[in-house]
Amino acid sequence: MKQQSIAALSKIISYVWFNKRETQLRILMTCVITLFMIGLSLSIPLLFKKVIDVLLQTTTLSQHTVLFILAGYGACWVLNQVIRQVKEMFVFRILEKGIRSLTLDIFTHLQGLSVSFHLNRQTGLLMGQIENARYGFEAACWGIISFLFPIIVEIVLAITLLTYLYGAVYGTLLFLIMATYLLFSIFFLEKASQARELYNEKRSQATASMVDSLLNYETVKYFTHEKHEISQVDLLLKHQEDEGVKSLLMVSWVSIGQGVIIGVGLLLITLLSGNAVYNKTMDVGDFVLINGYVLQFVMPLSFFGHILQQVRKGLQDMSAILNILDTKPEITDNPQAIDYRADTAEVQFKAVSFGYTAERTILDTLSFTIPTGKTVALVGPTGSGKSTITRLLFRLYDPTAGSIQFNGYDIRSLSQHSLRKMIGSVAQETMLFNDTLYYNIAYGNLEASEDEVKHAAHLAHLDEFIAKLPAGYNTVVGERGLKLSGGEKQRIALARAILKNPILYVFDEATSSLDMRTEKEIQKNLEEISAGKTTLIIAHRLSTIVHADTIIVLENGSITEQGTHDQLLAMQGLYYRLWNAQK
Repeated sequence: MKQQSIAALSKIISYVWFNKRETQLRILMTCVITLFMIGLSLSIPLLFKKVIDVLLQTTTLSQHTVLFILAGYGACWVLNQVIRQVKEMFVFRILEKGIRSLTLDIFTHLQGLSVSFHLNRQTGLLMGQIENARYGFEAACWGIISFLFPIIVEIVLAITLLTYLYGAVYGTLLFLIMATYLLFSIFFLEKASQARELYNEKRSQATASMVDSLLNYETVKYFTHEKHEISQVDLLLKHQEDEGVKSLLMVSWVSIGQGVIIGVGLLLITLLSGNAVYNKTMDVGDFVLINGYVLQFVMPLSFFGHILQQVRKGLQDMSAILNILDTKPEITDNPQAIDYRADTAEVQFKAVSFGYTAERTILDTLSFTIPTGKTVALVGPTGSGKSTITRLLFRLYDPTAGSIQFNGYDIRSLSQHSLRKMIGSVAQETMLFNDTLYYNIAYGNLEASEDEVKHAAHLAHLDEFIAKLPAGYNTVVGERGLKLSGGEKQRIALARAILKNPILYVFDEATSSLDMRTEKEIQKNLEEISAGKTTLIIAHRLSTIVHADTIIVLENGSITEQGTHDQLLAMQGLYYRLWNAQK
């Protein structure tokens, strides 16, 4: 845990200090302002001592001198408050720039990670880790810059000043008070933090139980287990109650201990300095100065342990996201990768083998060619490896053996960006942004004109659907396109692919969510759109690929049959059986 905290602290330093020249200047200005503020804070008790001394000597000083000293004391106090707020303004800017830089780095890193990472992640957990990192960065950075650093410097200077003015006894006593308080706070607040974590765990269990029960309310009613569910939740709430009481009692005992330490320290300081005043070895102003320094640190110290815990928690909250930032993408560009451009595409799979895990092979020494300008279809039972082929073609994964050639180049020698730029894909499961219809279509080519976007929508048979919407192209589709039907989403995906104008089309069950009439219409358009372009079709409905130049039949990751529709029917093999089953 300490190593993680140190790593998080170094990450904070990198984002705060090495961010920009402007940020570095702000940090330096913050340090200067902080030191000036500390100087004022230490001067105020000295001025207050002077005020006391002046008030006790009013018979020997003029009224103007007394008023001038009193006004100076008040002005210093006001100036200290103003400078404190100015410092916070600088800190806020530093924090926000650091949070922006950290968040952008996290997002950029996540975009660069391989698809295997995103398939295995839990979105809710990941977003929670990102938010924790943002809040943790803010808590740790603010605590260190605005509180821990200034109070430690101030305490050291105050101890030094008291030692210089009144001897080592007072400096040592103030040091012992502060050290005892801090050690006590750090130790027992750790216990309080553990108690709080246990309480949070019990509360999470109770909440999770309630959510699970409510999500399955129909099952509860079917089996008439309402009383059972209530008793289960009540038991968890009882555990939550017990741990909550323990946590609050621990915090209260810590507060009592802190108060006793400060009280005993103040009592010792007061007795020592008061006795000196009584014996005429010290003035009343000196008594006020010494006690003023003690009292000045009482309020900040009461928060010191809490802030220290917040800083530590902030560093811990960043540890999870730091592990993700250390994750390396499985698929990376070769250092000599070329930014490839072409007008036509020919694809060759050469003895390609692949498995998502070492224990299970999906593709076994697969070899086939998609000639330039031709249409090749892949068919076969579920789990035969059809969709895996498209993932390998997009280089979302790399083959465990063999190679994939694009116009004679191994796709591992091409930059991922240039490779994917040349391929247009329509998948069976269409994911849309929670934005407008227009934006989701235009995503295929963000530089396309409005006319080009609408033409793509027309080719995907979206005109009639969009015309019925009150907001038309400005209709927001909802998260992941939940406000649309499967067929509507698939047509948007088609429009998006059309707008991209690739040299290689990949249709993975591209019309599976459409009704038969719309499917035939779009199938005709797809043939027109992809005419003369290299096309790979993955289909479950065999009626959609009868026009293909070559149909490849897969089973258990291997090619069992290959030919045209008529040739495959004549073989009376697996394709023949699939065709008759659907017919």
